[in-house]
Amino acid sequence: MPDIAEAPVTTLAGGAKRIRQGRTLKRQLVVRITAIVAIVAIVLSACSTLLVSYILTAKLDQQLLYAVRASDDRPQGPKNENEPDLPPDGTLRVGGLPIGSIALSVSESGAVRGTMTGDYGTVPTDSQLSRLAVLLDLPVDGTVRKVTIFGWGNYRAVALSSETDSGTATLVVAAPTAVNDAVITAMVWIELGCTIVAAFVAWGVSTVVVRRSLRPLSRLADTATQVADLPLESGEVEIDVRVPCPAESANSEVGRVSSAFNAMLDNVETSLQARQASETKVRQFVADASHELRNPLASIRGYAELTRRGRDELPPDTVFALGRIESESQRMSHLVEQMLLLARLDNDPRQVRAELDLGEVALNAMSDAQAAGPDHHWRIQVPDEPINIVGDAAQLQQLMVNLLGNARKHTPAGTTVTTTVEVTDSWIRIEVADNGPGIAPSMVSQIFERFTKADTSRAHDEEGSTGLGLAIVAAVAHAHGGRVRVESEQATQTHAGFSTFIVDLPLVAR
Repeated sequence: MPDIAEAPVTTLAGGAKRIRQGRTLKRQLVVRITAIVAIVAIVLSACSTLLVSYILTAKLDQQLLYAVRASDDRPQGPKNENEPDLPPDGTLRVGGLPIGSIALSVSESGAVRGTMTGDYGTVPTDSQLSRLAVLLDLPVDGTVRKVTIFGWGNYRAVALSSETDSGTATLVVAAPTAVNDAVITAMVWIELGCTIVAAFVAWGVSTVVVRRSLRPLSRLADTATQVADLPLESGEVEIDVRVPCPAESANSEVGRVSSAFNAMLDNVETSLQARQASETKVRQFVADASHELRNPLASIRGYAELTRRGRDELPPDTVFALGRIESESQRMSHLVEQMLLLARLDNDPRQVRAELDLGEVALNAMSDAQAAGPDHHWRIQVPDEPINIVGDAAQLQQLMVNLLGNARKHTPAGTTVTTTVEVTDSWIRIEVADNGPGIAPSMVSQIFERFTKADTSRAHDEEGSTGLGLAIVAAVAHAHGGRVRVESEQATQTHAGFSTFIVDLPLVAR
């Protein structure tokens, strides 16, 4: 049988468990740091790639301009204002250009001469003029442009026109960008690998750094989990766990949180101790008052019963008054006995331990209930073999009597009350179910609290309820290491109601 403590509740332990199951702060920080490093590496790689591409392209463009404006007298360098635009003979100096560079000269008459640089000098390109038509279509303005020659790839080309010894000529120079493209491609792959390595390094380093940085928060979470697991709802309370807070980290953010958490625990411990002291005083007062009231109430009941001998000679009003005194004294005596039992369970929940058959206890309580409520239908289901349990026989008998008495008092005549006792795993389950009008939903959550009386829809009680019967059931069950709960549904015009009180007691004494 699953333990009630496993149910989802809003506690520090439950919150810590959800945090561990979800995305922890350490993981978020590591992921974000790694992402930042990766993004920075990608941006720097992109910028460096663009810059290198620009530098290589500018250098190639400068070589093209040198070639188209070079002469025998000025073999290199840009053109000055007083120098001629072209060599006097219309030839080009393309020796410094990459292999595969093309030089074309178009005379005024339309004759085209072309050469291409190779591994061992230049070769004519007269047979490739159809493929080089894209170079002849370039604007003759001295601006370097990107062109694509079919089958040969991408080129940077420039066209320039000027006067020569033989007339006006147009010179075109084009250099391949394959070398530059290969450099950029290799650089991209290298930077991609470096980015991946940087991301892995950042993941490992940030994991170590973040783990060490968050170690104080982990200690804080562990302390909070320990406090959440402490039984603080009742009894003597002592919170003996604190968050370690070294003096050197007292002024840090984590140190301040740890100090504030420790101060909160001190305040909670002091408040709970004050609450326990107050509850102890109240319980002691109730126990003392109940004990002191027993003798006066017994005397009142005795004198009231003594007057029965001469009631035939008394006036009717006096006889009625004496009868009311006797009945109310009996009711008050019953209330005092219940309050005294609860006070004893609160102050010292230890019972007189003995082995007993819980099935026999249930049968005896059922017999008493049948005698007290003959207008109800009583059913019981217990195993044939004994159900042995170690506990207080009187208290367990009171538990069964109160459960059956509650069903008898708060349901109308003709109601069927079914008692079931069974063994499941290491627990004994007692169920008392009735098909009465049910319990109001607003009462279910507080039905086991003291002095809680049934709603008027279930008020069929002619004996008078003290509101302590189910509180005694819960107190006895808890004193034996058990638990109680109720399942109920109110009756409507179309559906019948029901109420089921469930008590689970451990087979092994706790």
